[in-house]
Amino acid sequence: MPPARKWTRLEDLAVLHLYRGKVAYDSREVTALAAALERSPKSVAARITAFAGLDARNAATPSAKPTALSRAVWQEYQADRTAIATEGQRAYLGILNRYSMGRP
Repeated sequence: MPPARKWTRLEDLAVLHLYRGKVAYDSREVTALAAALERSPKSVAARITAFAGLDARNAATPSAKPTALSRAVWQEYQADRTAIATEGQRAYLGILNRYSMGRP
């Protein structure tokens, strides 16, 4: 099995977009993003859970621990929600578009 690939900021932004949209962990959106990122749906769902753990408005205890990258993206989001939300949406759509076009 190849070594685990580190997440990128762009990938985290795309996952944040799903978190903000209150997407279910087993949704088509999670599955589609996972396929586009060449990751498992469980890894994308874990990343969503990690963002939930950083969200003070979320009362649930997360099952995934956020990484330094996820914490940094969350801090950016807290500082400028509109800009980071827009960037997250663009990242999500861009990743799916590249995948549908057959490009990595």
